Amino acid sequence: MGINSILKVASKVGFIMSFVLLASCSGDSGSDAVTNDSIPVVDSIPKITSANAFYSIPSPIQLGQMLQRAGAGYDKSVLNPTDNLTLYVSQKSKALNLGVYSADLSYSAVFNQSQEVMSFLTSSKKLAEELGIATSFSSLMMERMKKNAGNRDSLLYIISELFLSSNEALKENDQSQISVLVLAGGFVEGMYIGTQVAKTVKNNKAIYARIGEFRGSLNNLIMLVSTVNGSDAYDVLADLKKIKAVYDESAVVEERPVTAVDTTKKIMTIGGKSNYKLSDDQIEKITEIVATIRAKIIKP
Repeated sequence: MGINSILKVASKVGFIMSFVLLASCSGDSGSDAVTNDSIPVVDSIPKITSANAFYSIPSPIQLGQMLQRAGAGYDKSVLNPTDNLTLYVSQKSKALNLGVYSADLSYSAVFNQSQEVMSFLTSSKKLAEELGIATSFSSLMMERMKKNAGNRDSLLYIISELFLSSNEALKENDQSQISVLVLAGGFVEGMYIGTQVAKTVKNNKAIYARIGEFRGSLNNLIMLVSTVNGSDAYDVLADLKKIKAVYDESAVVEERPVTAVDTTKKIMTIGGKSNYKLSDDQIEKITEIVATIRAKIIKP
C-alpha cells in the first residue's frame, strides 16, 4: 500500500496521529502497548493492514498527560524557541518543525500554559502558510483559541481539529509526503520532551516505561517514512533507524493474552500486554541520539 492510500484511510479517523486523538481531551488511561478491546464475536477476525500503523503513533497530548501524572512540571526550556522560526527556509525544515511546534503546542496545552500555546500556535501558523495550508489557521480558529485560552480541554479539542484540517489541506495539495515529515518531527520532539523531562522527575520509571513502549510506534513510523521518495525522507529515515538500533537491543516480554466472552451480549474482550524493557545504558543512548537528531531538526 502506497503512502497516498495510507493517508486516505487515515484521514477518515483524523490527523496523522501525532496530534489528533480527540479522546485525549478527556484523559489517557493506558499505554499504546496494552490492548483491552471489546469486539463482536465473529467467525473470523479482520486482518490488520499497514494502514493501522498510522493509528499507533503516540500523541504528544498523551505524552504530556503521562508526564503530568508522573509528577513532572511544565519545562519551557525543553521546547523549541520560536525565535528559531527564521531558520526554516527549506520545505523539509518547515515540515519537520511544524511537527515540532505542534508537539510543543500540545505539551503546553496539557499544562494549561495559554501564553505559550498562543506563541507556538503563531509559529505553527507561519510554517503552515509557507507550506500552503494557511486556510487551516483561519481568523475564526485563532479567535476560538484565544477565547478558550483558560480551558484546557477545549484547547486540546481545537488543536485536534486544527491539525485534522491541516492534514486535509496537505492531501488536497498532493503533499502527502509533507504530512509524513510533520509526523516525524512531532514524534522526535515528543521523544525529546519525554527523555529530557524524565531527568527532572524523581520517580521516572513510568516515563521510561512509556518511552520503551515507543518501540512499536517507531517501527510504524519508519514504515511510513520509507514509502516516501527523495533525499529529505532518506535523511530522516536514516536518523530514525539510529534510534531503532538501540530499541532492537532491548528485550520484549509478551504476557499471556486473556480472553473473556459475554455470551449474553455476544462480546469478546481480549486483553494482552507487551513489556519493552530498556536498560539504563539503552535509555542513555536513546536520550543522546534523540537529542542529536532533534538538534539537527531545529537548527538545520
